[in-house]
Amino acid sequence: EALALAAPEVHIAGYIPDLGPVYNACRLSIAPLRFGAGVKGKVLLSLGYGVPVVATRLAAEGSHLVDGENARLADTPADFAHAVAEVYTQPELWRRLSHNGRDTVTRYFSFSSARGQLRRYISPAKAGKEISQTDRIHMQSF
Repeated sequence: EALALAAPEVHIAGYIPDLGPVYNACRLSIAPLRFGAGVKGKVLLSLGYGVPVVATRLAAEGSHLVDGENARLADTPADFAHAVAEVYTQPELWRRLSHNGRDTVTRYFSFSSARGQLRRYISPAKAGKEISQTDRIHMQSF
């Protein structure tokens, strides 16, 4: 089905075992998702490589993304196309999104971050201490 979409300007690569070289050759990535739920791995993977993302708000859901700070967010076709053109043609915007996007992944989605969150929740329980209501709410999101 995907191969039917191939055209001179659309290359269907198929399975790629190592996406590093692909992301390292990209100027930006797009996530024009209109439905779905939860954190989108494709968005985080791109940001982790330092490749800026233009996404719909739905695609950015749960990813701690802020429009113009660590990604560009747009929901209408015209706004989305405008955001893509901005990121592609404005070097300072590209640098800011690249740097801040990578920082966002490190801060919220890295192994180090997960380790810190687990320690925060497990240590009080191991010590026989009551876990706060706020921490219980946060734990439910895991």
